[in-house]
Amino acid sequence: MRYLSVLLLFPFVLAISACDEKQTPQEVTTTDKIDARDTLSIAKPTNLKPKIGLTPQAREGVANWPLYRDLSVAIDSLQIPTLGVLKNKIQKFDNLYEAKAEAEEAEVQVAPQETLSNAIQARLIAIETKVKVLKNEAFLNKPNSEILSKQIGDLHNAYQDLNLQLNEAFNTSFRDLLEEIKLENEEPDGDGEEKEILED
Repeated sequence: MRYLSVLLLFPFVLAISACDEKQTPQEVTTTDKIDARDTLSIAKPTNLKPKIGLTPQAREGVANWPLYRDLSVAIDSLQIPTLGVLKNKIQKFDNLYEAKAEAEEAEVQVAPQETLSNAIQARLIAIETKVKVLKNEAFLNKPNSEILSKQIGDLHNAYQDLNLQLNEAFNTSFRDLLEEIKLENEEPDGDGEEKEILED
């Protein structure tokens, strides 16, 4: 009886140790797959629009706007060679939109008045949507480098559209301000005489 229990115990111990040995290679294989995906090379986007810089008025207008400043840094950091780097850079966008949501919940007005137009808000929503699409593709089990490259280009283009819209908003506001000053100067004062208009 004693020999029978030893004989039964011996195959049981072998089976358990064999299971442990099989798990180790599977774990290594999974880790290798993750590393292989993260080293996926991403080509420079070919669908980029020309870079649009901000006019001096727009630059001055957004100087104290944290969302635009952080968005610019995050967009500029997307010059990425691999998927692993892209995944790390996407975290900047997550932090950016979390801070934006917290400011909105606290009802803190941090954006300049000119940026509250529907056109600029639409550009910001377009950028946020493109970030989410890029993030979804980056974290797929089998991401496609060509699609990632195109989506990075689309995100850059959406940012250029935002810059164009900001230039228009601040220049229009600047023109409106000049028109207002001109109208104030043209109004007659109490004596019925018009004020002099200073021309440069």
